[in-house]
Amino acid sequence: MRKILALAVIPVLMLAIVTPVLAQATLLFTTDLITDGRDTAVDVGDLTVAADGSITFQIDEASTEWRLAETHLYVGDTAPRSSSPGRFPLKHEELGGVASDSYDADEVDLVAADVNGDGIVYIAAHAELVMLIGVDPDTGEPIYAYETAWATGDQLIGKGKNWATCFSVTLPE
Repeated sequence: MRKILALAVIPVLMLAIVTPVLAQATLLFTTDLITDGRDTAVDVGDLTVAADGSITFQIDEASTEWRLAETHLYVGDTAPRSSSPGRFPLKHEELGGVASDSYDADEVDLVAADVNGDGIVYIAAHAELVMLIGVDPDTGEPIYAYETAWATGDQLIGKGKNWATCFSVTLPE
């Protein structure tokens, strides 16, 4: 009986040990999505870049009531020159207040974005957020608040008092 129990437990333990390692191997980069990068920055979720090239905006539903209304994405071999997210080449509009939005590897080709061939790609990610804050007592219509969020990065985009940032990732060989 003990041998049978031991034989049943060993594969379960192996799976528990190997699964986190495999999950980590599929992620290339993760950073925070923050609102207003000034003094009152609020972390509302994460932006994840997977090794297969997919990029996911994920709102932390446990800690915020913000949801995604639109997402904008720039991927290129240099940092973007403009922080105007409406000019970014990739966008998903009219999301309707979802908690997650993904750009799959067919939309985002990280290898093709590496025009220089140096294995480095720059990414800027912006989201328009929406939150239900109440109901108009006269009309019964919902009242919404709106905010913007950027994926945190180590390089400012544009000039002036702008808080838009981008980051670079090194592609796996």
